[in-house]
Amino acid sequence: MQPNYISIANLFGVQTRYTVPLFQRPYVWSKTDQWEPLWDDLRQLVERVLVTEAGKPIAGHFLGTVVLEQTPVSIVNLPRREVIDGQQRLTTLQILLKAAEHALAVVAETSTEAEEAMLVRRASEQLAFLTKNMATSTDEESFKVWPTNEDRLPFQAVMNTGARVGVTGQTTRMADAYAYFRETFIKWLTGANVANRAQALASGLKDHLRLIVLDLDETDEPQAIFETLNAHGTPLLPADLMKNWILWEATKQKLPVAALYEEYWRPFDKDAGHWREKTGVGHAARPRIDTFFQNWLTRHTKKPVSPKHIYDGFIRYMAGAAPKVEDAITDIHAVLGDIRDDAVRFREIQSPTGSTRFDDFLRRLDRLDVVVFYPLILAVMGREDTDLNDRDRIALALESYLVRRMICNLQTRGYGALALDLLDVLAGVPAGEPAAPAIIKALDQPPQSAMQWPDDALFKHEFTNRRFYGSLRKDRVLMILQAIEEWNQKASTKSEPVLKFDFSKLTIEHILPQTWQNHWPLTDGVASYERDIALHGVGNLTLVSDKLNPSLSNAPWLPTAASKTRSEPRSNSTASWT
Repeated sequence: MQPNYISIANLFGVQTRYTVPLFQRPYVWSKTDQWEPLWDDLRQLVERVLVTEAGKPIAGHFLGTVVLEQTPVSIVNLPRREVIDGQQRLTTLQILLKAAEHALAVVAETSTEAEEAMLVRRASEQLAFLTKNMATSTDEESFKVWPTNEDRLPFQAVMNTGARVGVTGQTTRMADAYAYFRETFIKWLTGANVANRAQALASGLKDHLRLIVLDLDETDEPQAIFETLNAHGTPLLPADLMKNWILWEATKQKLPVAALYEEYWRPFDKDAGHWREKTGVGHAARPRIDTFFQNWLTRHTKKPVSPKHIYDGFIRYMAGAAPKVEDAITDIHAVLGDIRDDAVRFREIQSPTGSTRFDDFLRRLDRLDVVVFYPLILAVMGREDTDLNDRDRIALALESYLVRRMICNLQTRGYGALALDLLDVLAGVPAGEPAAPAIIKALDQPPQSAMQWPDDALFKHEFTNRRFYGSLRKDRVLMILQAIEEWNQKASTKSEPVLKFDFSKLTIEHILPQTWQNHWPLTDGVASYERDIALHGVGNLTLVSDKLNPSLSNAPWLPTAASKTRSEPRSNSTASWT
């Protein structure tokens, strides 16, 4: 391994291609986290260049380390180096240089002084030399940096755009980076001493931005170096390291890596906005793809997996329990196929679109916020012997168990261990048999157990006497009222089909108002405390639209302005629940 401390001009000034291998993640740098801090550093650098006297040393700016590996090419092709680490940095530098080149060209065209325009244009041409290889055998070779598959079209759209027009009609992260830097450079260049500013910008970028480039030799192991540089304390996700490991293993097994990527892994990179979006709140927020792989590993290992040890857990799984084609050779096709299929199932769990009983359960599971059962659900969905009927029966049992416990105010602390136990139960169901009976039997804990499945007597008592409003989360109360409405509609042979609208747009309202004393007088035999007890129960709650809610207020059940006495409020009987 040979380190070299070089300028951007030395890195990009030679006719060389820097290609990003398939195992690398897509382009993920953003304005807040990387582009703006980078511009702050660049602005300070070019302003140092601007005020430093000729012949005096200028303190440059260090951008970090890039790891490259020489790649054999035919004699008619340009030299090529594979980017083992640093592809985000190199890609951004190319986009930044193109944006600066175009900003300078635009400013030169608007200049009214011939000499000033000439000097600004010359600065633009100096940077253009750093973003394009000349006299190449293919169009692809003209690009100094060649990103990973999913980023190639967005990158080409940026690098091939014209200076006057800029990137139009593009909503990619790369297009956004170009637009940000182009606008920022034009704004900085505009004003007094435009020619000096232009020359300082060009000089700062090409001569005083520096990198350490590590060139690997034949004795170095690229995968090990990649993991050492990125496994701890960097923004790389566990999924990036997992992708790296799998595709490097495929390379060692002489498998068709590009075909494997296209068939199995590309959906993660193609829809990076979805998979890399952070979900959760506060310290628990993390990219969705991390959550998926945590659940995928838990499903297969039947052990809890910490978010901090997803990659370590993956390596242990690959070494031991992962499918093998031989005793010591991992079946890459089987592993990637399983990941791809479970990723589809995971999206269905989080965003169900169907109308089956199982889909209803998934939507309610989201309201219950019990994610520890995701590995079990993945296993149920992926089990060959579980048909739609068996799956619905499992969903009905889990829903009943979780909802009854929620309404009975029983603890959730043991749900993680229970979910792992149910994974073991599912794995023990003989091939060809339905899994629902075994799952139901495992859930049917005795009344004295902390993990009991509340029986009808306990559930009825809590359902009819518990305070729902103000005690349960509103979205869970809405879930219960929605389920009652749907059950009543389906149970009635004379009713219309279940209404298809967004129940979340409805609001929860008291039938007997919270301040009932002025509008709902007591009748003979009814005590004040009885009404207060029932006030926030499920039997006194209903769903109304936003427009209707304010108009209800504290009004009587039937407005009778002409009557001498007010109407007696209608009792609201409690509907059944599984």
